[in-house]
Amino acid sequence: MRSSVRRMLYYDGMMTHTKNTFITAAALPLVLMPVATAHGSALPQVTQQHQQPVTRVDDEADRLIKELITESEESDLGYVEAYKAFKPKFEQFAADHRGTEAEVRALLWLIQQTWWLRAEGTMSEAAMALTEDLLERHPKSKQLDLLVEFQYVFTKEQRAALFGSLLKDSPHAHVKAAAHFGLAKSGPAKNEDGEPNEHYQALLGPYANVKWRESTYGAIANSYLNPHPAEALAVGAVAPEIEGTNHEGKPMKLSDYRGTVIMLDFWGNW
Repeated sequence: MRSSVRRMLYYDGMMTHTKNTFITAAALPLVLMPVATAHGSALPQVTQQHQQPVTRVDDEADRLIKELITESEESDLGYVEAYKAFKPKFEQFAADHRGTEAEVRALLWLIQQTWWLRAEGTMSEAAMALTEDLLERHPKSKQLDLLVEFQYVFTKEQRAALFGSLLKDSPHAHVKAAAHFGLAKSGPAKNEDGEPNEHYQALLGPYANVKWRESTYGAIANSYLNPHPAEALAVGAVAPEIEGTNHEGKPMKLSDYRGTVIMLDFWGNW
């Protein structure tokens, strides 16, 4: 699930030792052709013999799913207990709002929350079963890029088949870019000649300007391909510049805060 690594340091332009604290937050007829997955089932792939189903937008359902997600996030229950308590609610919501983007979001919540089944050894199998159902009925949903964010619930083999399916079937640039990114990270970033793998090349090319949150896939790919050298991050070295926007949307740079106490929040979703 989402974890945040918070680092407090006195910024005088130099790299310093830090202490870390971890905060854990928590239809139309189809012709399907199977593609093998890791646990023996198949990802549905739709041939072009029939038109694919269209996922509807329902404003009221969208409002209700947002409320349900907020309710789950603000629950006082522990993470596993909250999953068990809210799982039937999300399943019922999905059943009540079939064919909508709100149903897709409910299914994505259920897929992400299979993380809490990892101790039982059923996480990836449960996640893939839900994903197969999702892709069979909503192959063109604009929300499928979240499957790449939730890749930690799938095995390596499942991820390869899943992201390949997204790349092939999605009409949305941001979903294809996410799939390229997921596949790019599955192997070496560069070949023996120092050339980026084909998926990073795609992110540096036609998908370079596709936005992901406050950045772009081109910028993200570049950071993976050209990381800071170890000596630039050594204790005592001048801290590399960080540029972006603050919480008010105004431009900011790390060097603007030289001589003050700052907190850097490095967070991820895995």
